[in-house]
Amino acid sequence: MVVPGPAPRAGARPRLDLQFLQRFLQIQKVLFPSWSSQNALMFLTLLCVTLLEQLVIYQVGLIPSQYYGVLGNKDLDGFKKLTFLAVVLIVLNSTLKSFDQFTCNLLYVSWRKDLTEHLHRLYFRGRVYYTLNVLQDDIDNPDQRISQDVERFCQQLSSMASKLIISPFTLVYYTYQCFQRFKHMQIRVNAEPAAFYSRCQHL
Repeated sequence: MVVPGPAPRAGARPRLDLQFLQRFLQIQKVLFPSWSSQNALMFLTLLCVTLLEQLVIYQVGLIPSQYYGVLGNKDLDGFKKLTFLAVVLIVLNSTLKSFDQFTCNLLYVSWRKDLTEHLHRLYFRGRVYYTLNVLQDDIDNPDQRISQDVERFCQQLSSMASKLIISPFTLVYYTYQCFQRFKHMQIRVNAEPAAFYSRCQHL
């Protein structure tokens, strides 16, 4: 159940505060009622597809450097194999991107359905609909809010889903890679002192 809160004042700007975080987490409980729910399984599928897509993109990025060696050695067979691999990776990348978008659209439809049904259950519980439409004037047109605001929220959330779930993995991976390049640079800079120290150890 979505946590109710005080109605915002007229002209009040949205704020990223504790109340926003509480409401957002409550909405996630509606969108993902359990780990075995359809939405959770689609989200995990989207995670796997996005990770595989990033792996393919990484492999595509390595292709141009391999062409230098093949062209430099005038290796015709190697050129054909590398071109075939590049075409396969590009087609696979396009397929994964399409499947990524398709899964996001499915999530959007499912999220919108679940959230709208949940809000309608709350709206028609007791005399809530009468209270909101007649007794309170600080919420304008609740029906329109349920239909349009939910649609916009789910649309934005689904469009950001693949980017949000891949960001932590990308950050961790490139942080690790930067650390390995930094350690390699330290070895190169300190190569002479390290060799001198190693030689002194053997004396």
